[in-house]
Amino acid sequence: MKATILGVGTELTTGQIVNKNGAAISEMLLPYGVITSAHLVVPDDRKLILDTLEFAAANSDLIFITGGLGPTSDDFTRDLISEWAKKPLIFDENSWQHVQQRLTSRGFTVKDLQRQQCYFPETAKILKNSNGTANGFQITVQTTYGRKEVFALPGPPREIESIWADYIHHWLTANTQNIDKKITKSWDTMGQGESDVAVTVEDIIKQFGLGLDLEIGYRVHLPYVEVKITYVQSLESKVQTVLQKINQALNPITVLRDFESITDVLAQKTSHVDFAFYDFVSGGFLHSRLSGYLKKYKNWMWKQSQRPLDTDFFNEEENFLALFPQDNKHEKAVVIGHFNNKRFSLSLETPSNYSLMPERRQQYFAEMAMIEFVKRLF
Repeated sequence: MKATILGVGTELTTGQIVNKNGAAISEMLLPYGVITSAHLVVPDDRKLILDTLEFAAANSDLIFITGGLGPTSDDFTRDLISEWAKKPLIFDENSWQHVQQRLTSRGFTVKDLQRQQCYFPETAKILKNSNGTANGFQITVQTTYGRKEVFALPGPPREIESIWADYIHHWLTANTQNIDKKITKSWDTMGQGESDVAVTVEDIIKQFGLGLDLEIGYRVHLPYVEVKITYVQSLESKVQTVLQKINQALNPITVLRDFESITDVLAQKTSHVDFAFYDFVSGGFLHSRLSGYLKKYKNWMWKQSQRPLDTDFFNEEENFLALFPQDNKHEKAVVIGHFNNKRFSLSLETPSNYSLMPERRQQYFAEMAMIEFVKRLF
């Protein structure tokens, strides 16, 4: 089962905002075995949207459309789906009650133009939006390429997540039972270049994976080199030898596995207490990695300075992570951490092939500070 994700809005095609919804929906589809065949963004152009719906129908089974369900004149996604599906728009009184109740309860005046949000193609299932005024809808469309399931969703991510949890999750669970789901294993490695890692993996595939339908991928997201092996669930038993050999070969340089995020782990474990980060080494990389959580957790604090504080400052400090330089060349650093009455201090040294790449050294120190903190204190 394949999906196309279509973002509607001129603000997307002009670069005013980035289409993060596409990535989020693709990630949410993976556990159901649904593969995303295309991410598309189109401006508020009626003909182009209709053309794009035809392209999506030709290349996928499911079509997710985000945006264009609001009350203004440039919100005409519902009209175009109605035209494309050859189903007239029908006014839904329950949706109008939803719009009025949500607006008046927040002190807004209800305007007649907001009735636009309450029209849906005939036969569509209305997906109530508990986080906004614009309900989504789901409709089965008979196209030249067969029957396609279409999900029209509002643009704001929180509203998509709400509708997903209330409706789409249940539909996908029921309708993907018989899919031979794709499984992806990943290794985030650190310390070797992409080509070196690839040679190791490819040699194993040639020796132990011939005849197996494996998808192999690599991605550099500094300071990591990620390896991905994808296969269908029915091959699970046959690929075990390959996976074990890759595990053994990559183990000395593997930091994270199966798309685990060190920032998520650290955040989950420290979100309930006052917590401080001190960085005198990474040049802002540590802050960049954690800035989203700083907004979310008001008890987190960020400390940065051109000159490190005396390390004695931290003797009485609690619940913190600090990163200090250890030499003038900035090739060595010290990470100090305390949490839940446990404390540690550790020297970090970058791999030799980072010596001429200062930014990669800084990224390495930022990642290793978080990794060692989690590994040693939890």
